[in-house]
Amino acid sequence: MNRDGLEWKVEDEWLQEVLEEAGKQYGKNNHLKEKIREDAIRTQKELWEEVGSVSIANGMDQIADFMQFINFMRTQKISHESTRKIQEKYEKVLSSPYFGRIDFIEDVENRAEKYYIGISNLIDDNIDFLIYDWRAPISSIFYDCEIGEASYKCPEGVIEGELTLKRQYKINNGKIEYMFDSNIKIDDEILQDILSKSTDNKMKTIVTTIQREQNKVIRNEKYKTLIVQGPAGSGKTSIALHRIAYVLYRYREKITPENIVIFSPNEIFNDYISNVLPELGEENMYQTTFKEYMDAALGNEFKKENYCEMMEYILGTKNELNYESRIYNIVYKSSVEFVNILKDYVKYVEKTDRKFSDIIFKDKLIVSSKDLQELFFKEYMPLPLKRRLRKIKERILFLLEPHKKDRIKEIAVELEYTGSYVNKNEILRDSITIVNDEMKEIYNEIDKITEFRLIEIYKEFFEKLDIFCTNSNILDCKEKIDKIRKYTLTGLENKSLNYEDQIILLYFKIMFGDISKTSEIKYVIIDEAQDYTPLQYEIFYQLFESANMTILGDLNQSINPFMNIGDYKNISHIFPKDNTSIINLTKSYRSTKEITEFSRKILNSEFINEGIQRKGDKPLLLGFTNEEEIKQKILEDIKIYKDKGYKSIGIITRTVEETKEVYNYLKDKAHINAIMKDDDEFINDTLIIPIYLAKGLEFDVVLIYNVGNENYSCEEEKLLLYTACTRALHILCIYYSGNSTPLLKEVL
Repeated sequence: MNRDGLEWKVEDEWLQEVLEEAGKQYGKNNHLKEKIREDAIRTQKELWEEVGSVSIANGMDQIADFMQFINFMRTQKISHESTRKIQEKYEKVLSSPYFGRIDFIEDVENRAEKYYIGISNLIDDNIDFLIYDWRAPISSIFYDCEIGEASYKCPEGVIEGELTLKRQYKINNGKIEYMFDSNIKIDDEILQDILSKSTDNKMKTIVTTIQREQNKVIRNEKYKTLIVQGPAGSGKTSIALHRIAYVLYRYREKITPENIVIFSPNEIFNDYISNVLPELGEENMYQTTFKEYMDAALGNEFKKENYCEMMEYILGTKNELNYESRIYNIVYKSSVEFVNILKDYVKYVEKTDRKFSDIIFKDKLIVSSKDLQELFFKEYMPLPLKRRLRKIKERILFLLEPHKKDRIKEIAVELEYTGSYVNKNEILRDSITIVNDEMKEIYNEIDKITEFRLIEIYKEFFEKLDIFCTNSNILDCKEKIDKIRKYTLTGLENKSLNYEDQIILLYFKIMFGDISKTSEIKYVIIDEAQDYTPLQYEIFYQLFESANMTILGDLNQSINPFMNIGDYKNISHIFPKDNTSIINLTKSYRSTKEITEFSRKILNSEFINEGIQRKGDKPLLLGFTNEEEIKQKILEDIKIYKDKGYKSIGIITRTVEETKEVYNYLKDKAHINAIMKDDDEFINDTLIIPIYLAKGLEFDVVLIYNVGNENYSCEEEKLLLYTACTRALHILCIYYSGNSTPLLKEVL
């Protein structure tokens, strides 16, 4: 659009009007913030002068005055924090107040209204909207509609009309850099501009470029559970975070960040996405990983293998003696059939007779074994096992208490007759001690019959595995069952838990009532959905049964060939069918056209000509005699691509051992960082990282270390290689020593 034209002048005048109003409101809020701060300082001074040093010796009145001051100061702190957040909003508005405009004529109106769309609302003293929040109902037209007939949903119903103009802007530091009208969709020009740049240290918002298919997910309120399947680079994680921002805006009276949790693949990724919600003016929700949650729930009784250690075992120890048994173990415990077997076992344990005994104290029957059985199997039957046992214990102790008190009185009388005491408190103290000693055996018996022994329950399950596997299709012979049983029981004897066993124990803890369900969580986001097993989804459902869930993944990016979801059909029975929807995203926005086509060929998948056709260099596949030559070439390429201005270079290896090897070669020759654990810090520079820690991340340049036949040889690793390739935005180089992997035969 011509900068010297009338339309540009009109838009610039409107921008100045908006900035003036935003500046005025910023000033008022800043004045209020300073006043609150000054009041807080004055309150602290008054606290010291009027109340002074608090001591119990000064009486309860002083403590009451102190608490009154503290409560008032707490209110001041909340007010100050609120004004600080509002100030941050105004700062964003003053820099870039809006990015879009729509002109919309409602069917009942005669002329079009202008609606400017930005990160947040801006309302003047006359209650006129100068800017509409991108999450407001009217703003959906900007993302969803073409010029012509248009409509949007709001609390009053569907508003229909005509969209006469859709305009996009790029405004920085309060100045229009460019603007143009787009007739059909969010125009490629802005996306091209954003996607062609180097990637940042943190994920950024996509609010200015949300596409129609993405917006449908972000604003979807029809289904309780959304399963979003999309290719690499389709914006799944960004969609999830913008969906959270939408929920916080739409239900701000009911939902707070404390009511939302996101399960990310690792801590690196949590850090990588941590800027998105603050950029949208919202606080971050609770971010965790399945490993972190499970680790806290299971405690420290056993040595626990973590996810990275399992991946290192799968990818780096193929020649180990027990490798086949371990793989059987992982595959079996990750299957749908196994989930059904576990459910049967839970029912079996819940119905199994307990060895209750009569509780007798001083030849008096406190409660009979028959009565305990009645309580266990009838009155307390609706409760899960551990809670039933706890109720039984509480019941016994309640019935025992009067007898204990009577016995203490008897002993007290006997001690008083001895004449050895002059103080009644001493008599009572010694009486209690004596009775407690007398009751040690009965207390031990109560503990024994009401004890919840999770590990023993787990051991018994594998000892009786044959019984529960009779109808299983996955185990076709007794030999495999024996291998899995032996492998599991040996680990338990050594006080060691493989990663896949921890998931089962967590499931048992939930089903037997050792972990309470979480009612305060109302929204759950599960990212990288393909890397969770059906059993893990059972756990998610059990923990957050009342919560809305958004599950996002790409079945083609399963990094663990033996432990994954397999297909969304494998979890379809878990969530209510009438309240669950699978949404397929088809467009990819991350990589260049050349990298996307190359990656799709690894999957033998046709390239769908959708999304932004951003052109770039063809991926390079380079062969070398040995790994030393690969390292030398990587060193050269780091310099080449740094000189070309690329900010982030990801050197992706197969395992941590390879990461160490390459890092040790490069660390004294180039400025480089390495990630070797899932809680290492992500640094947007030259970074060496094993592939299973790189999922979800992206780099300007990706250099994949050694895809020789020895490293990537089997069909199960195809998705691993595909995932590595799809981390690249602009440049992809793949190196191998000896013969290239057969997985690339379709590409060559």
